[in-house]
Amino acid sequence: MVAKSTPPQDADSAERSRGLMARARQLLTRGGRRLTRVTLVSTCLMLMMEVGGISAAHAATRVSAEVAGQLRTLQSRLDEGDYDAVGERAEREAKRQRGEVRALYLSLAASARARQGDQAQAARLYAEARRLPGVNASQAREWLRREAMLRLRAGERDSGIARLAEYLHGGSASADDLWLAVSLEANRGDWARAEDWLERASKASAPSGDRLKLAVSVYQQTGRHGAAVALVEQGLGESRDPQDWQRAVALYQRLNQNTRAASTWEAAWAAGIVSGSDTYQQRVDLQLAAGAPARAAELIEAGLSKSATPEGQPLLDDTPALRRQLAQAWTAARDVEHALKAWAAVSQQSQSLEDARQYAELAYDWGRWETAQQALAAAGERGDDSARHWLLSGVVASQLEQFDPAREAFKKAQARGAEGADAWLKSVAQR
Repeated sequence: MVAKSTPPQDADSAERSRGLMARARQLLTRGGRRLTRVTLVSTCLMLMMEVGGISAAHAATRVSAEVAGQLRTLQSRLDEGDYDAVGERAEREAKRQRGEVRALYLSLAASARARQGDQAQAARLYAEARRLPGVNASQAREWLRREAMLRLRAGERDSGIARLAEYLHGGSASADDLWLAVSLEANRGDWARAEDWLERASKASAPSGDRLKLAVSVYQQTGRHGAAVALVEQGLGESRDPQDWQRAVALYQRLNQNTRAASTWEAAWAAGIVSGSDTYQQRVDLQLAAGAPARAAELIEAGLSKSATPEGQPLLDDTPALRRQLAQAWTAARDVEHALKAWAAVSQQSQSLEDARQYAELAYDWGRWETAQQALAAAGERGDDSARHWLLSGVVASQLEQFDPAREAFKKAQARGAEGADAWLKSVAQR
């Protein structure tokens, strides 16, 4: 039940109040000047509120001692958990009052509603309180912040963000509030506004952890890749989180800095921060992207080795696709011996016509005639009856001075419309 009047004070409370009044009277005269009655009442209220638990921010309020006592009582009941009664009583009293006094009752009602879980109503009460005439500017600013947070909790995102921005633009603010603004704007995709807040937030508190990741994302989205890279590198120094290193690699790749991406991943592997088959394969892919095919090939061969792990197991699965990647890497590195050996293994493992053709073409291009002949024979066994196949077979046989097979091959190439087959056939006609 809501009390109809302020309950009588006990002896201790009365004595404490008399002491407070005495202290206030001592302030009546200072430097030969007499204070006004309004200042006296305000000073009394400040002291009583401090005793009663009400914020000293309400001190400069022109209220009577009776109202001050009532506010103190309501605050005590609020602290004890009597949210419903305090909220109703405070809202009812607010309708009877004006200015600062009304604002104080509204703030108590807002606090009660917030503790009840009605964040939206609490926000509206704070909004009304802070706009009332005579409210101290610093108090109004604090109520604006509370309103912003309550609206955000109530799901009123746009209005909550707007109130928070109003609060932050109004003066200095904590690093937490500034970083909250960055996060909120980023979450709704307003990267330009997020970057504006980020500049202030970074000055208030250097980013680290999740804030560092947020800052990197903001800079990436606004095209400030240099700033993003600087933050990423700053965060890698002490980080053992694989995701941080992966994020750095991805950023370098996005900036076409493939060499830095590869070296960063190598450093993570060497430090034991990343491990496993997928990570190892990424080392290979990054080396290829960085233009280091020989290094990539070496990594593949090492990964296929049984000594790749302490348990004596390969790190990579021996598949035709991986063997093909190995062969392509050695080919890109122009390492003839390794490349031909790798293509031979690919062709044998896959039994693919295309792999046999590729093997034959490379051997032909590099003048390895016996190898080319073997590869062409394998391609023929797999069904290659093309004009190109027979033309190459004739040239290879001619280079090996096998003229009868060469003439037969050129005739087949000629019959299939191979360009140059006539000239080649004439060159071996008399041999």
